[in-house]
Amino acid sequence: MRIRFLWITVLLSLIFCSQAFCFEWQRSSPEKSGINAEVIKGVFSSLPSDVYSCVIIRDGKIVDEYFKDGYGPSSVFTIQSCSKSITSALVGIAIEQGFIKSVDDFAADYLTQLANSKFHEMKKITLKHLLNHTSGLVGTDSKIWGEWRSSSNWIDFIVSRPMTSKPGANFEYSTGNTHLLAAVLEKATGKGLFDYAKEVLFEKIGITSAELGTDPQGIGDGGNGFSLTAYDMARFGQLFLDGGKWDGVQVVPENWVKESTSLQARKNGSRYGYQWWLRNYGKAGYLGYNAQGFGGEYIFVVPKLRLIVVYTSWHMGNLNSYFYNVDKIVNATKG
Repeated sequence: MRIRFLWITVLLSLIFCSQAFCFEWQRSSPEKSGINAEVIKGVFSSLPSDVYSCVIIRDGKIVDEYFKDGYGPSSVFTIQSCSKSITSALVGIAIEQGFIKSVDDFAADYLTQLANSKFHEMKKITLKHLLNHTSGLVGTDSKIWGEWRSSSNWIDFIVSRPMTSKPGANFEYSTGNTHLLAAVLEKATGKGLFDYAKEVLFEKIGITSAELGTDPQGIGDGGNGFSLTAYDMARFGQLFLDGGKWDGVQVVPENWVKESTSLQARKNGSRYGYQWWLRNYGKAGYLGYNAQGFGGEYIFVVPKLRLIVVYTSWHMGNLNSYFYNVDKIVNATKG
């Protein structure tokens, strides 16, 4: 009986590990990974005091990392608008599972506030318009941010205001768009955003640090409210770098990864996918993409180099240094 019990314990452990919870980042050195170590050292030494962490990963291995004193791999950070990229991934999964038909669905089919709006154009807003920030709804990431976030009902606040343009006409980055996507996901799946995220995404890739805030009605704050460790942010980046697969299992549909990180909207030189920013990196102009959060939260992904750079910080100054440093790391990486 004792032997049988031990075998059962071993089998249960293997099953548990197969669900990605036993994953640990492997490590390499900059030299072995084809990155100039002196450049990384220079990047880390130049980081301002309000940067909490910077993790560099190539070929699925941690090449080097920086943690400010008092912070480490287990520190959980509010990732601000990096949350948007997670919510986008959940939309892709929900479409694959049949909860949502396509990005061309009208948001009003899920949200009564839009269906009952006195503004007729709101009924024409599709999920795609929300995903690429061309909804035409009033932008929340401006002088009305505080008023919106302190309002008693975030969705009513948005839909009660006149539209600024017709759906699809103009790009205006707005956390309100992503919050509507979170509400759509909850309506379509019948689950809270956090519960759904844990079931179909986090538990699949072994993310255990995740937390999520909500609006006054309890709807998950999918546009700004997720919290993760830097390592778990990197897991999400690695998932997309690997085409939505984790340990051989397709977690996010491959076609969704491609669509999300392809050009869906542009304005004044900025390029945007489905809740990911698009950019060329380094002197070679490698095409990549990044999740970006207020105050300097970033997940940079450069597929051609199989490179990921994660930042957490609370920096209120110019953010150009983050991109400049990533370009330096890219330039120091052998192709």
